[in-house]
Amino acid sequence: MRWTNRQYVDLMTYNHPERPMFSELFGPIIGLPEEWRAQGATEDMIEMHAFSFDYVPTHFLGKLGPIHCPDPIVIRDDADYYEGIDHLGRHVRMDKRTATLPLPMTFPVETMDDWLKIKHMYQYDPSRLTEDMIKEAKHLQDRGHLILTAIPGGFDTLRELMGEVNCCIAYYDDPELIHDILDTLAETNRQVLQELCRHITIDALTVHEDMAGKSGPMIGPNLVREFMVPYYRAAWDIVSDAGTKLFSQDSDGDITPDIDAFMEGGLNVIQPCEPAAGMDIIALRKKYGHKLAFHGGIDKHVLRESKEAIRAEVDAKMQDFMMEGGIVFGLDHRITNGTPLENYIYYVDYARKKMGLPDFRTQENSWGRMAY
Repeated sequence: MRWTNRQYVDLMTYNHPERPMFSELFGPIIGLPEEWRAQGATEDMIEMHAFSFDYVPTHFLGKLGPIHCPDPIVIRDDADYYEGIDHLGRHVRMDKRTATLPLPMTFPVETMDDWLKIKHMYQYDPSRLTEDMIKEAKHLQDRGHLILTAIPGGFDTLRELMGEVNCCIAYYDDPELIHDILDTLAETNRQVLQELCRHITIDALTVHEDMAGKSGPMIGPNLVREFMVPYYRAAWDIVSDAGTKLFSQDSDGDITPDIDAFMEGGLNVIQPCEPAAGMDIIALRKKYGHKLAFHGGIDKHVLRESKEAIRAEVDAKMQDFMMEGGIVFGLDHRITNGTPLENYIYYVDYARKKMGLPDFRTQENSWGRMAY
């Protein structure tokens, strides 16, 4: 079912929604489509269109990441491997049989001098927000599209430029460098968002971080408060003063220790909430009530187990008090290899019945990704 931007915002702000959404956030991981085809899946199933998931059409407004970057250089690109120099000057490699994103082997920033050479790619430029961009966004918003603006991640950008190890060390050994990078991003955000808010109220501010694993976040709440909260707050204050109600963060892993700090920066939606990493949307809802909303939270790994285990997971997550709003129910990341097609269909069937939705086989085929 297609939702409108207004319905979605009402859902995520607990403003008396009719029901929660049920969606697939990311789709199959590499290799699973081949497994499912061998088990009789149709292409509509492979593409996720067959299951009639809820979605809201989305549109991103503004360019706040790096611009005027060098053209990538391809070193090798065949059926199995990719190797090249990317837009940030990093030497990257990817095994296409197992991955969807090239991994950097080198990073462009080790010192302040390195950063100053590429700083211009992150500074303000009028091309980041044009009249045509605003006109298109207003047109789509009037037709129910969710209008989003993504600020660069306060950790993710540093990791992309420096690598995780050097980034984490630099918080202690070179805080001046960290502050200069974040101050540059913040100033660009400020100029773009202030101009944007003169013409349109976006539906949500978003940020991508991916700053945690099973053992917890790569930086703790003290560093989040010192470096990231002021950065988040500067952007959030601008758009929230203009009427925006949602600020969403995408991070894998267990960010539980940092949630309080991030909320001080204005964050009020998190995803994908991976149970295997310790993220428990039931515990989080009980702790934060209607102050925090979620995407995901259903354990993808359970789908490789029994149907009894699938029922137990759905029952645990779709409790009555979770139906009050503030949730897009879905798997907590890509559907893993080894997930039987029969189990996935059973999961969809059982979850839809739990929510009082009709059999997906009787519905119009549609799907729009809810991840942002």
